[in-house]
Amino acid sequence: MSFNFLRGPSNQHLELSRLLWAVSVVAGIGFAGAHLWLDHAFSIIEFGTGMALLMAGGGGATAIKDTASARVAAGASSGMGAGQ
Repeated sequence: MSFNFLRGPSNQHLELSRLLWAVSVVAGIGFAGAHLWLDHAFSIIEFGTGMALLMAGGGGATAIKDTASARVAAGASSGMGAGQ
């Protein structure tokens, strides 16, 4: 199984925000299944809303970081310094 979707643009290391996204999806499915098995009440809508807000913040932060590192890499490859 390939875990490339959990890696950043450089594909060299796992990124925490993408790893937490995957864990939250598995947790939501696991909680729903466990509560169905145990006959407890579980609202996937409430869980999903909370996780969506958390993931939107993490996704925004990841996008900002990826954009900044792409600009730095583009500047370095064109011979410009990071501050120019």
